[in-house]
Amino acid sequence: MSALDPDLRSALATFAGHPRVLVATDFDGVLAPLVLDPLDSRPVEGGMPALEGLAALPGVTVALVSGRALEPLRTLSGARDPLVLVGSHGAEDSRREGGLALDEEQKALLETLSGELETLAAGHPGVRVEVKPAARVVHTRGLAPEVGGPALEAALALGQRHPSLVVTPGKEVVELAVSHVGKGPALVALADEVGADATLYLGDDVTDEQGFAALADDPDRARAARRLTVRVGDGQTVAQHRIPDEHAVVELLETLLAARREAGPAR
Repeated sequence: MSALDPDLRSALATFAGHPRVLVATDFDGVLAPLVLDPLDSRPVEGGMPALEGLAALPGVTVALVSGRALEPLRTLSGARDPLVLVGSHGAEDSRREGGLALDEEQKALLETLSGELETLAAGHPGVRVEVKPAARVVHTRGLAPEVGGPALEAALALGQRHPSLVVTPGKEVVELAVSHVGKGPALVALADEVGADATLYLGDDVTDEQGFAALADDPDRARAARRLTVRVGDGQTVAQHRIPDEHAVVELLETLLAARREAGPAR
């Protein structure tokens, strides 16, 4: 039985017919199941080949938009050109040389943050701290709520002590960043750059909700009206559609690929 309802199938067919489209998706919880250790994450079978097939078609730009740093995202996804990788919540872009440019104040804050998070982790056994080029991320996935909850609260409190940090909570994670663009602005900017007539975005988390909202508020009102946003999994959402899991994502991407091929070359 298909995980895609008739309304979503119809929306995919309409989306496939636009001349230039941006197909963008989060990685964790969308292409790859959520796992205890972020470095163990791998995409489910079929998702990446469908994205590569879409990227090979005229008029299609495909992007992975993730909170992960750029290089781990590239390694774990196996993504290759021409797929675009947008990492660190929009602060890194595979099409740009040099990565992040942090000023001295940001570098000093990052060093201070690292020390404070070492103390936090020591006081909350089992907590993991992920190192990113411009951020540190506290992970509590797999811990009992009575253990993980206080650790996340401590991370949020740490963020409040440093007002210049950008604090982004998610599913059993809190990211503390010294440089942050946001998935929403990154998606709209990418759509502008590639001249997209319509944008599809799939996500599963708080930061993806910001992406859904930004696409609805896209200053290009015609493109905003043609957006297609899909929430993967449960939770409140402003997305237009919902599908249950990563395997439904593969079905969606394969359905879109077939529809785009049937629609023929971009006009």
